[in-house]
Amino acid sequence: MQLFSFFKKEFVKNVFTLITGAALSQVVIYASILILTRLFSTELFGIYTLFSSVTLILKPLATMQYEFAIVLPKKDKDAINLVGFSFIILTIYCLLLLVIIFFFNENITTFFNITKLVNLIYLLPLSVFLFGSVSIFDFWNNRTNMFKNISKGLITKSAVMSSSQLATGFSSFNSLGLIPGMLLGQSMQLLFLIKASTQLMQKLTKELSLKRMFFLAKKYKDIPIFNTIINLTNNLSNELPVLLITKYFGLANSGIYGLAIKFTRAPIGIFQQSINQVFFNKASKTHNEEGNLHDLVIKTVKHLLFISSFLFIPLFAISFFLDIIFGENWSDVGLYSRIIIPWLFFAFLSNPISPLILILNKQKTMVVYDSFLLLFRFLALFLGYYFYDNIVISLILFSGVGMLFNILIFIYLLKTSKEKKIAYS
Repeated sequence: MQLFSFFKKEFVKNVFTLITGAALSQVVIYASILILTRLFSTELFGIYTLFSSVTLILKPLATMQYEFAIVLPKKDKDAINLVGFSFIILTIYCLLLLVIIFFFNENITTFFNITKLVNLIYLLPLSVFLFGSVSIFDFWNNRTNMFKNISKGLITKSAVMSSSQLATGFSSFNSLGLIPGMLLGQSMQLLFLIKASTQLMQKLTKELSLKRMFFLAKKYKDIPIFNTIINLTNNLSNELPVLLITKYFGLANSGIYGLAIKFTRAPIGIFQQSINQVFFNKASKTHNEEGNLHDLVIKTVKHLLFISSFLFIPLFAISFFLDIIFGENWSDVGLYSRIIIPWLFFAFLSNPISPLILILNKQKTMVVYDSFLLLFRFLALFLGYYFYDNIVISLILFSGVGMLFNILIFIYLLKTSKEKKIAYS
C-alpha cells in the first residue's frame, strides 16, 4: 500500500505540493542558521525569538480568526466577503495596537525585563499586520485549491528573510539583529500572494458588501467568540517559555531555547502544517457532503505514525551534535531539544487533525481545554524557577504537561470524529 493512497490523487498532490514548498523554505532557513549563529549573539537571537513569539501571541486577536471561516462557505461570494471582513478587523486592530504601544511602551518592556526592545516594539503592529494578511491569503488559496501559491509564498519569504539577515550580519548594521530581515521576508511573501490571487479575487470584488460581511460575521460568530480564545490561549501557552525564560533566565537563554524550537519544529512543521491545511480542505468538503469524517481521521493518524518514525529518531540523534553544527556558544541547544521532543511527538499526531474542532463546532470544549493547558504550563515553568531556579527543570515540567495534554486532545478528536452533525447552518 502506497503512502497516502487513501487520500486519493488530489489529496496526495496537494499535500506534497505544500510539503515541497515548506521543505525548500526550511532548507534555506537551516542553511542560513549555520552562519547566523556565528554572526549574531545568543542575546540578539533572544530578542528575535521574543519578538516572533509576541507576534504569534497577538495574531489571533488581529482578525478574530475569521480567516478560518473562508474555507467553510459553499459559495465563493461568501468567502470573498469573509476575506474583506478579516482585513477590516486586521487594520483596525493593528492601529489600536500601535496606539497602545505608543502610550505604554516603557511599562511593557520594563515588566518583561526587555528594555532592549524599547524601540523595536514599535515594529510589532507591522509584523502582526503582515502575519495576519498572509494568513488570510493562505486560507483563500486553500479554499481555491491553489496550494502552489502557498508553497511559493513560503519559499519567497525564506529566501528573502535569510539573505537579508545574512547581509545584516556581515554588514556594519549587525546590531540591528534579525528582526528587519524577518519583516522584509514577510512583506515579500505577502506581495507574492497578492499578485498570485488577484486575478480570481478581482472577479469577485463586485460581490463585496458590508451588509453581507456582517451577515456572515454573525453566521460564523462562534469562530471569534471561541476560536479566537482557543488560538490566543494556545499560542500564549506555546510561547510562554520564551516570555518566562526571558523574564527569569535572561535573553541569552531565550535565544538558545528559540534555536532549539526552530531546530525541532521546522522539519516536523513541514509535514504537520502541510497535512493540516489539506486535511482542513478535504474534511470541510467531506463534512458538507456526508458528515462522516472518522475514516479519514483514522487513516490520517496511521500515516502520521508512520511518518513520525522518520522524523523523531533522526532529530533525537542529531541533537547530540548541535554544538558542533551551530558553534560552541550553543552547546545547550541539543539538551533543550531532547527535552521538548516528547511533547512535539504527541503534538505531531494531534495537530494535523485539529481542524475538526472548527468543522464540528467544538470551540466551547476547546476553550476549557486550552485554559487548563495554559494554567498548567505556566505552573510548570514557574515552579521550576521558584523552587529550583533551574531552566532545565522548568523545561522538563513544561514538556511533560504538553505531552499529557496532547494525548488527551488526540483521544478526544478521535472520539469526536464519529459525529455526523452539521456544524453551521
